[in-house]
Amino acid sequence: MELNATTQKTNLLQIISYYAVVIALVLIFIPSAYMKLTNAEAIVNNFSKWNMLDLKNTVAIVEIVGVLLLLIPRTAFLGCIVLSGIMGGAIYTHLSFQEPAYFPIAIFLVIWINYLFIKPKKVSA
Repeated sequence: MELNATTQKTNLLQIISYYAVVIALVLIFIPSAYMKLTNAEAIVNNFSKWNMLDLKNTVAIVEIVGVLLLLIPRTAFLGCIVLSGIMGGAIYTHLSFQEPAYFPIAIFLVIWINYLFIKPKKVSA
């Protein structure tokens, strides 16, 4: 009986941890997409500097789609792949222009560590 209570506490903590990280990712990607869609000056300057101004809105929409997929448990893996693609592109772009890529690398790692190691696994009875 004690083992079952401990397992339930661990599973609850794992669920809370997983969704806390997912919410943090939402709070990173949604404002980023919003700034791209509303043509924030810093975003427009960066995308112009990278010669990618025509991709700005596409990147924003893909970020939103990735976040929505991440929020749905059945499509979380697909969301991880979509957001990893965005982060991979960000890493490549930053490194191509000799800019620090620490933030996109960290976000990429958080996405996959959360999905692979923190996401609760289904338990069959």
